[in-house]
Amino acid sequence: MKKKIAAIMCCAVIALGAGMSVAYYNTKSFGFDENAKVVDYDDKKFSFMDFEIYYKDVSDFIDKVSTIIPQKSHTVLI
Repeated sequence: MKKKIAAIMCCAVIALGAGMSVAYYNTKSFGFDENAKVVDYDDKKFSFMDFEIYYKDVSDFIDKVSTIIPQKSHTVLI
């Protein structure tokens, strides 16, 4: 039963993402934007729709999180 629910959720996320991508592309291209790109990347950033994610920001985030997360897992034996 849990596998069916997970499969339905995955299909729903994929369908929602595809629908949003088509709507974004159509809105940008009909709005006279010649370079309507859903996904784009270069040496400094990755962009999805109108969101830009810079590689430097991602590496800074990973560095900050790695200081918080322990390097070795701790277990409690009973």
